[in-house]
Amino acid sequence: MAKPNPLLLALGIPAAVLVFVAAVLITRQGGKFADLPPFSPEAYRKDWATLQGNAYVFAGQVDRQLAYVEGSGRVLSVKPVDPSMGAGAVPVRVPAALGANFESGQRYNFKLRVRRDILEVEDLETF
Repeated sequence: MAKPNPLLLALGIPAAVLVFVAAVLITRQGGKFADLPPFSPEAYRKDWATLQGNAYVFAGQVDRQLAYVEGSGRVLSVKPVDPSMGAGAVPVRVPAALGANFESGQRYNFKLRVRRDILEVEDLETF
């Protein structure tokens, strides 16, 4: 029986690990909100009424907390992670029932629903 070439083993094992990691990252790319359309801050600013009642996924980075009411929730200023979504932050309301703690710079996929002129967070996941 032929001995395996050590060079192939030295290169093959890291290559297999990289392929595995890439496959995991690709399958997790959309997260649990992958079936929702992406939220566009630009479209929201132009005419929020056309988005009313719809659910979206928004990849955002917490800028700062704008308000907090105990038992009700908080209002956060959130910037889009993807620069193609436009510049500037949008306010989102996070109900207290979600029980999340936020710090500036944290990144989340937010499941948003446009209710009147308020962006209501229904669920979220970190990334």
